[in-house]
Amino acid sequence: MLYRMAIVEDEPAAAAELKSMIERFKRENVPSEEFDVSVFSDAETFIREFESYEVIFLDIQMGGMSGMEAAREIRKKNEEVLIVFVTNMAQYAVESYEVQAYDFILKPLSYGNFFMKFRRILKKVAHKSNDAFVTLATRFESRKVKIFDITYVESCNHSLMFHLTGGKEIRITGSTMGEWEKKLAPYYFVRCNSGYLVNLKYAGVTKGEFVEVEGTQLHISRSRKQSFMTEFAKYVGGSV
Repeated sequence: MLYRMAIVEDEPAAAAELKSMIERFKRENVPSEEFDVSVFSDAETFIREFESYEVIFLDIQMGGMSGMEAAREIRKKNEEVLIVFVTNMAQYAVESYEVQAYDFILKPLSYGNFFMKFRRILKKVAHKSNDAFVTLATRFESRKVKIFDITYVESCNHSLMFHLTGGKEIRITGSTMGEWEKKLAPYYFVRCNSGYLVNLKYAGVTKGEFVEVEGTQLHISRSRKQSFMTEFAKYVGGSV
């Protein structure tokens, strides 16, 4: 699994130390997993360039926008991402409930404390990924579907067809591919062309202009090939 994480910390030494601890945890405990860790030195830049993450480590006391202010902006963009405050100010615990912070890591950092916290964080992310669901509303009913079970989404005739494991299909109307692309981005769905949104979990062999998804060959457009192959390589842990 690929875990996308962000460290927002205005002290370079503290940011480097936290990233080093993440890399040590991976090396010693989960070498087969992939961690994509981005570091930001100020909250304003992070909010402006915000992407999909599973975990965000936020320093609370920063110059300019504080970590608490940034957390409020994050919640406007994403209600599910895990926010972990990194601070030497434990009194912020009460205020953190407002932004649904998942945990605190206190400074000065120690690997022993980080290890216990980070192990729990990864378990939470994995659990959320497997159990997350969406509601698909057809003309006749609404059905809850596990995101884990969606292999790809197809745009056809002003509607969207959700292809599920086991060959099942659900067609919905009233939504755009762009809306679903944003909604499913945290779960590693990537467009291979304008008409297909692929769950990278089910992407198999890529050959030439096609990717195989659960036995179906989907075309990779020229304009999206580089971005699709980059995300696919990250997901499987290879290199572009």
